[in-house]
Formats: sequence, structure tokens, C-alpha cells
Amino acid sequence: MDELLVQKFKEKINSYYPVSEASLQKLLAIATVVDLKRNKILVQEGFVARQFCFLYSGYVISYVSDDKGRTYNKNIAASNDFIASTVSCILNQPSKFAIKAVTDCTLLSLSYQQFREMLFQTDELKSFYIHYLEKNWIVDKEEREISIVMEEAQVRYEKLLKSHAHIEKYVPLQDIASHLGITPTQLSRIRKQLK
Repeated sequence: MDELLVQKFKEKINSYYPVSEASLQKLLAIATVVDLKRNKILVQEGFVARQFCFLYSGYVISYVSDDKGRTYNKNIAASNDFIASTVSCILNQPSKFAIKAVTDCTLLSLSYQQFREMLFQTDELKSFYIHYLEKNWIVDKEEREISIVMEEAQVRYEKLLKSHAHIEKYVPLQDIASHLGITPTQLSRIRKQLK
């Protein structure tokens, strides 16, 4: 396994909660490296998700589709993010959204079932997961929800660029617009104004 990938994985975990080398090695023992080509699906909408992944490199989008085939972005994930259809994994039910690579990606994939078993056996991993869930699914999610309702689209776009400076080089503009809750035409106008 690539040393830099392992190092980045350890740093990400420890950014939430400090975990011992022994616990990290247990996680690595159930992990596999997955290379996902651009436009390939990691999680298929309507199928049960089984993986908790660390995105080492690349960009992925999570999106839902309506009955007319239109898609709506739920999230964009970039290098060093964790990605999963968590509700699908927890409830063992079909995922309500898909996760697709928008660039070539390298991921560290862990079986969610084995990962969850480890959480209940190891307090420090349980603490890591609690901190991860609180940060991503409570704090960040609430900020995003308030931002979509209260902030102008241009402000949301500028925040996105601040956190992901090179996102426009890799993620299609229609996916960025969908993530921001605006149309591609609105995004085009905002980009022109900022130039």
C-alpha cells in the first residue's frame, strides 16, 4: 500500500480524534486500495452500499435522480474526504443517491460491516467516529443548509472556491451549479461578475 496514502489516511483520522498506531493498523488490515476511473460509479442509487471510503485523490459527486432523469447534487467530495452512503450502510437498505467519480480517483475502501464491528470493540475508534459524524453530519451539514437559505449564490460560490481552489479544473460546472443550488446559467453570470 502506498506510504503517502497511508500517511494521509492516518492524518485524516487523527484530525478528528487521536487514534493509536495499533488501531490504525487494524483499519488498514481491512482496507483495500481502489482506483476508480472518471465517470465510474462507486455507489449505485437503489443498491445497498457496503463501503466506507477515504478519498485519497480526485473528486466525486453524490447525486439523486428524479423520474425524468434529472440529477441533483447532494455533495462534492475532494481528496482527503471520507465518503459513503452512510444511511444505506447503517440500515442495510438501498442507497437513495449515487456516488460517481468526476475525475480519476484513488480510494481506500473499508468494509462498513467490519469497520462498524471494530468501532464497538475499540473505544478510540468509536470516539473518532463520533467526532467525524458530529463534524460532517451535524456542524457542516447545518452550515450548508443555512448557507443555501440565507446567503447569496455568489457568496456560496466564493466559499466553495476558498475551500477547493482548483475545483473548476476538475468538476464540471453543471455539477458545481447543482451543488450550489443554482442553474448553470446563474453560475455563468456569477463567474463573469467575479472576472
